[in-house]
Amino acid sequence: MSPRPSGSDAEPGAGAGSGSGGADGGVRTPRAARRARGPRTALAALAALGAVGSLTVGAAAGSAQAAGARTTAASPAARPAAGAPDLTGLRSALQSVVAAGSPGVFAQVSDTAGGGGTVSVGTGDRGANTPVDPLGQFRVGSITKNFTAVLVLQLEAQHLVDLDAPATGYLAAGVLPAGSRITVRELLNHTSGLYDYTNDLLAGSTIPGYQNFRYQVYDPADLVAQAVAQGSQFTPGSRYQYSNTNFVVLGLLVEHVTAEPYAQVLADRVLTPLGLTHTRFYVPQTGIGGPHANGYLTDDDRSKPMLDATEQTASWIWTAGAAISSTADLNAYWRALAAGTLMPQAQVAEMETIAPIDSTSGYGLGIRQYTLSCGVQVYGHDGIIEGYQTYSYTTKDGSRQLTVSANASNNGDVFAAERAALDPAFCGKSTAPAGAARHAAADSARIADEETKGLAPQAVRR
Repeated sequence: MSPRPSGSDAEPGAGAGSGSGGADGGVRTPRAARRARGPRTALAALAALGAVGSLTVGAAAGSAQAAGARTTAASPAARPAAGAPDLTGLRSALQSVVAAGSPGVFAQVSDTAGGGGTVSVGTGDRGANTPVDPLGQFRVGSITKNFTAVLVLQLEAQHLVDLDAPATGYLAAGVLPAGSRITVRELLNHTSGLYDYTNDLLAGSTIPGYQNFRYQVYDPADLVAQAVAQGSQFTPGSRYQYSNTNFVVLGLLVEHVTAEPYAQVLADRVLTPLGLTHTRFYVPQTGIGGPHANGYLTDDDRSKPMLDATEQTASWIWTAGAAISSTADLNAYWRALAAGTLMPQAQVAEMETIAPIDSTSGYGLGIRQYTLSCGVQVYGHDGIIEGYQTYSYTTKDGSRQLTVSANASNNGDVFAAERAALDPAFCGKSTAPAGAARHAAADSARIADEETKGLAPQAVRR
């Protein structure tokens, strides 16, 4: 992996447009030559997909239609309905997040039946001790993976990508070894066998290690090459092993097929159509780009001071984890996904075809599923990146979403306390506290290890 010196540290203006990856946006130009293109609106791009519904997100009727149209592993009728959100219980859960070591935490519940709202506890700036802003922006980490998965599935809907064909057919020569049989689907569901290069990057002492790479700019193909050099970890398709490398490869695939920078494709196909003005992909700009809580990295020795980790290029994690968003934008995004606004229902169904990981969680195509203590199933993703730990989930029918983000990382207690916030948001006051805590601890510990240390491959469960 050969780092390049970082570009400008100037913080661009807020808004999806400013993060769209234009000539002055600091985004790497793809190897494939850009195709000449005339004026193209985001609406036209979505219309070409045959996407259903209007771009008005969150309509109850649209959500109900989406729920009926999908075919997934579990029937929604067989699952308990979500109870009314318990905002008092949510506040209590967030207080536990701060007690566990996060300076602040904030959440937004969106609910088509009413009863949603924002809750925040603690500070967004340890120096000024100002209250954390529940509408502020933050680095979303691996929630970026779902953005990337949506782009790939849109290309499938356009018949530009076949999920079950070798990925090498959609990549520049040399990204994966010649003759590789890894399919696009195996990249999306983490069954490719590609080594996770971040295991090496994140090894050793947390804060000194981060300081070594936070301002570096990496070529994504070099990151993949480092992973490929480790050899295949197992026969593709035979096991599940979460690997950030998969979604860096998929980012390169999006760029190669579209002949556009990833940031531009994301803006054209997702951010602009949905009006997600607080969501952006700024690599390698180092700022957040709008109002935000500072993000803090916990030292391995918790008796030592936390590091303000807010600024970084995020080049090292690229299309696997570098996006920035807000609670409101992410909730709107999940509503649109559930409603079939972003891609046809056939692709939504493919994404939500879940392979179990354990008794309470599973993984689809760039999406996680949890079964909560009350039996309600939620879909979404979580993200850990230096300074921020986030959970962002929706009910299957799109009727309710929760996004909760803490401005501290490298703290498993914080991550577990955040996970416990899903239960009052989706189960309501019927939550069984002991069961919720037990599920939260198990889920969050495994995910934190997946994100930061890597776990051994496990057999694919159908």
